[in-house]
Amino acid sequence: MKIVKTIMVLLIGLTLCNMNGQTDKSSNVGSAVKATDAELQPIIIVDNESDYSKKFIDGLKEISHYKKFTLKKNVLIIEETDTTYFSETPKIGERYVLNGKKDGLKITVTVKRINYTTVDYNIEMFSSGELKHSQVGQADIASAFFLGDESDTSDKSGVSYFVTAYSESHENDCYTYIRLGYEEETGPYLLGKLVKNCNGDIHEITLDNFPTLIEKNKS
Repeated sequence: MKIVKTIMVLLIGLTLCNMNGQTDKSSNVGSAVKATDAELQPIIIVDNESDYSKKFIDGLKEISHYKKFTLKKNVLIIEETDTTYFSETPKIGERYVLNGKKDGLKITVTVKRINYTTVDYNIEMFSSGELKHSQVGQADIASAFFLGDESDTSDKSGVSYFVTAYSESHENDCYTYIRLGYEEETGPYLLGKLVKNCNGDIHEITLDNFPTLIEKNKS
C-alpha cells in the first residue's frame, strides 16, 4: 500500500509540473504577440508637441508599413528619406469668415488655424433669416494626408483647386468636414466646402447639394 501511495504522489506531481509548463508556454506566446504588435507601430519623434494635435500624432501611430515619422515645424519626415510639408492654407493665426447661400439656407463658417494640423471653427446655419443650427469645435487634417492631394471644384468658376481637408468626428456617427483652398479665378479669397450631418432641422450638407463657400471681402 505504501508503494501504491508513493506512485500516486509522483504521478500527481508530474501532472502538476506539466500543467505549469503549459501555462508558462501560453504566457510566453501571449507576450510574444504583444511585443510584435508594439513593434509594428512606427516611432514618432516630435520637435514641439504644441505644433500638432494629439489626434494627429496618435493617427500616425496607426499607419502601417512605416517605421518612423519625424515632426519638425511645418515638415513631416517619413522614414528619414521622404519629406512633405504641411499646407499653408489657411495661414496660422488668421481668422477667416466664409459664406454660402442656396434655397433660403445661408451657411457661415468661421475658421482660425491654431497650429500646423488644427483649426478652431464656428458653423452657423440660417433659414429664413433665423439661426437654426450652430456648432463650434476643432477639426484636424488627416494623419495620412501625405498619401495624396485632395481637390474640389469652384461653383463660381468651374475650376478645380487643391484643398486642405479638416475633419472632426462626434458621437452618434456625426461628422464635420471643412475643405479649404484657393483658385486663381476667384482671386485672393479663401474658398470652402462643408460636409456635415446632424444639423438639427437642416438637411445633411454634402459636396454636391450646397455651393462653394467664399470668404467675405477683405478690408
